[in-house]
Amino acid sequence: MWQELKRLLLDIFYPRSCPGCGTQVQEEGLLCPACRAGLLEPRTVVPESVGCRHLDGLFFLFHYEGGIREGLHQAKFGRRREVLAPLAYEWARGMEQEALLNWGPELARAVAVVPIPTDEGRRKERGYDIPEEIFRGWCGQRGFVWLPVLRRMRPTLPQYALSVEARKENIRGSLGLVPGCSVPPVVVLADDIVTSGTTVEEAARVLKAAGAERVYAVALASGMGK
Repeated sequence: MWQELKRLLLDIFYPRSCPGCGTQVQEEGLLCPACRAGLLEPRTVVPESVGCRHLDGLFFLFHYEGGIREGLHQAKFGRRREVLAPLAYEWARGMEQEALLNWGPELARAVAVVPIPTDEGRRKERGYDIPEEIFRGWCGQRGFVWLPVLRRMRPTLPQYALSVEARKENIRGSLGLVPGCSVPPVVVLADDIVTSGTTVEEAARVLKAAGAERVYAVALASGMGK
């Protein structure tokens, strides 16, 4: 009740505008209809085609451009936590028409969603965790299990500033299992952005070494394929 009233008051006194074009947004999402239509292109990527040997499936919802890129930049670098609820809404809304079952009947059962862990220093600096803000509510809506069993073993450089080979070296050995945690046979990794796929590939390697049989990955956005 309070959250709905708060959102209503904010919309009245501080109307939101689409970060892609500046048009006033009249609904809960981040984007205006035109920008959403231009960026929303659900796509399944064959992992082997991008050098991911441990992943069994890779899916993203939006192209990492325009308003989606700007919104994520605001959340990552501008400490704009308020854009994350609209981003989470965009994810949940987009996934209403997308079935994880496309990857096989095994995902018809309860799904364990494992977030890619954020570097602890960056998480503390922001005061929030972006994958958790985007995906955890969706997990609850769908009846999936939120399973944060991965952790950062050491600090890493921001991936966006590195070449593909440097990204692989940067992320190699940086992820591990939280002590005492077990891994179910089927896991879906979740991250806000997938660029080259090196982070989700390393996460899949760690999870399979810990006993997972099949590991998929989903992302809000990616620059792959465009």
